[in-house]
Amino acid sequence: MEMPAVAGMTENMNIALIIYLVFLIAIAVRSARRVKDIPDFFVARKGASAKAVAGSLVATILGGSAVIGAVDSGAKLGGAASWFMLVGALGLLALIPFAGRAYSHGKYALPDLVENLYGKGPRLVASFVIPVAWTGIVAAQIIASAKLLMTFTSMGYTTAAIVSAAVFTGYTLAGGQVSILRTDFMQACLIIAGLLLLAGFAKFGGGELGSVVASATTSVAPKFPFNTNFTPLDLFLLILTYGTTYTAGPDIYSRMFCAKDAATAKKAIGMAACVLIPVAFVIGFLAVYGVSLAGVQGARITAIANAVLPPALLPIFALALLSVVLSSADTTLLSSSIIINGLCSKPSLLQARVVILMNGLLALILALVFTDIIGTLLLALAVYAGAFTVPILWGLLGLKAKPKFVGAAIVAGGILALAGKLCPALPGSLGSHTGDILMIAAFVVNAVILALGRRPRVI
Repeated sequence: MEMPAVAGMTENMNIALIIYLVFLIAIAVRSARRVKDIPDFFVARKGASAKAVAGSLVATILGGSAVIGAVDSGAKLGGAASWFMLVGALGLLALIPFAGRAYSHGKYALPDLVENLYGKGPRLVASFVIPVAWTGIVAAQIIASAKLLMTFTSMGYTTAAIVSAAVFTGYTLAGGQVSILRTDFMQACLIIAGLLLLAGFAKFGGGELGSVVASATTSVAPKFPFNTNFTPLDLFLLILTYGTTYTAGPDIYSRMFCAKDAATAKKAIGMAACVLIPVAFVIGFLAVYGVSLAGVQGARITAIANAVLPPALLPIFALALLSVVLSSADTTLLSSSIIINGLCSKPSLLQARVVILMNGLLALILALVFTDIIGTLLLALAVYAGAFTVPILWGLLGLKAKPKFVGAAIVAGGILALAGKLCPALPGSLGSHTGDILMIAAFVVNAVILALGRRPRVI
C-alpha cells in the first residue's frame, strides 16, 4: 500500500521522470555526434577538465549503496555511517601521490595499467576477473534503480528494471565516456542538492518539533566516530576493503584516464575528495535522523523524504535518488565493457558498442532473475580489494614482481578476501573475528607473494 505522500505525487513524478529522461537522451545524442573513434568513446580523447573529472568521480562514488546503504545503516552505526564517505575521501587523497605514474602508465582501463606494470599475463587475469564482478554490480544497480522507481511511480518491478537499464545503457552506448562525463556532472550536482535539501528539511523544516526530533534522535543514536557497533578495528577493515577501492579501483582509474594531463587528474581527485568530506557528514546526519522513523519498509532515505519534504519537492528528490544509482551504473558498465573490448586484437567503435549492449542485457537478465542479489554482489568490492589493491600500489611505487607471482598474489588475495566475507564466526572471542582475520590476511599474503617474486626496483 502506497503512503499518501507517494500516491499524491505519482503524476508529478511521472512528468518529472519524462523530462529527466528526455534530457539524458538529448545529452546522449549530442555526445554521439562528437564520438569519432575509440579514444573518443573510451576516454573522451583525454581532454576532460578537472571539473568534469571531479564531477564524474563524485557521481560515481555516491552511486548505489554508498548513499542508500549508509543511511539504512543508521540504526546500527548511527553517526559512524559518515565513515563510508570519509574513507572514500581518504582513499582518493591516498591516490594523489600515485596519480602521475598511474596516468602515464594507463591508457583506457585498469588492465592497461596492470600490463604496463607487470606484463600480459597479469593483465589477462584482471581482464577476466573484473568484468565478471562488475557486470554483477551493474545488475545490482539496476535492481536498486528499479526499486526506487517502484517507490515513486506506478511501475512494476520488471518495467522499472527495463526502463532503468535501457536509459543508462542507451546513453552509455551512444556517447561513451563523453556522455558519462556530461551526465555525471549534472547528476553529481543533483545528488548533492537532494541530500542538502533533505537534511535541511529534516533539521529545520519541521519548525521547533523537527529540531526536537532531530536532537532527541541524535542523543540516542550510536555516536560518531566510534561506538559499540563500529570500533577502530571496523574502521581499519573498512579502509582495507572499501577505502582502497578508491585508491586502486577500475572505475576511479577510468575517470582519471579521461583527464587532459596528470596535473588535471590530480586536481580533479583532490576536488572530489574535498566534496566528499562535507557530504559524508550530511549522510551521517540523515542516518541518525532515520533512526526516529518506525516501521520503515524499503530504503530509509525515502521514508525520511516522505516524512519531511513537501509533496511538491518529492519528485525532485526522487530524481536525485535515481541519479545516485544511474551515475554509478553507467561508469561501471563502461569500465567493464572497455576491459572486455581490450581482449580483442583490433577493437572498433562498433564492437565497443555491441559489447556495452550485450553487457547491459546480461546485467538486466541477472536483475530480473535474481532480485535479491545486491548484498551478495557487493562482496565483489571486498574481493577486488583483496586481489588487486596491493599489486597495483606495489607497481605504482616502482616495485616490480615476476608475472607468475603477481598472478598468484591476485588469486590468493581474492580467495582469502572472499573467504573472509563468507566464513561464519567461530566459537570464542578470537573466533568471532575469523572473517576479519581472513580479510587482513588477504592483503598480507598478497604482499608476501609479491615480495617473494620481487625484481629490482624501477625508478
